[in-house]
Amino acid sequence: MGPDGPGAGARGVARRGARVHVRPVTADDADAWLALRGALWPGSAGDHAAEIEAYFADPPDTSACLVAETSAHGIVGFAEVGVRSHAEECRSSPVGYLEGIYVKPAHRTAGVGRALVLAGERWARGAGCTEMASDRELANEGSGAFHEALGFEESGRIVCYRKAIPGVASAPGVGSR
Repeated sequence: MGPDGPGAGARGVARRGARVHVRPVTADDADAWLALRGALWPGSAGDHAAEIEAYFADPPDTSACLVAETSAHGIVGFAEVGVRSHAEECRSSPVGYLEGIYVKPAHRTAGVGRALVLAGERWARGAGCTEMASDRELANEGSGAFHEALGFEESGRIVCYRKAIPGVASAPGVGSR
């Protein structure tokens, strides 16, 4: 990994000896990022293109997208990181947050995810964070194992609730279960 952060050329070892390069996403990567986001979050595929367009139109200060690429396979993964004011069981503020990470199946267990997380940690450190947090769907045990292998500790489990407010117009699809 490069000592100066993801923009300086973070590198790791990928499958079959190929090198992985982690760097900030660029507008040229939009199609690849869109496809990877769709693989990670298929239920909200309709929102991805607009969110990516907005990201490049007005780049945020409090979040970043990092991509992992190899010379042989192009972009094989991404991580979206951000800064939150707090996170469950964290003792500092602000907190770096791993909002989402995805590595193509053929490139898993080759260090790509680790390289993305380490680059995300460097980004968060540069944003003034001393802790990193994340979450996962409860049923996604593979994600749990991944997080723990990288030093994350489970800090708790929560159950989320929602309720439409009677008498208030809601967005399409909201309140109809």
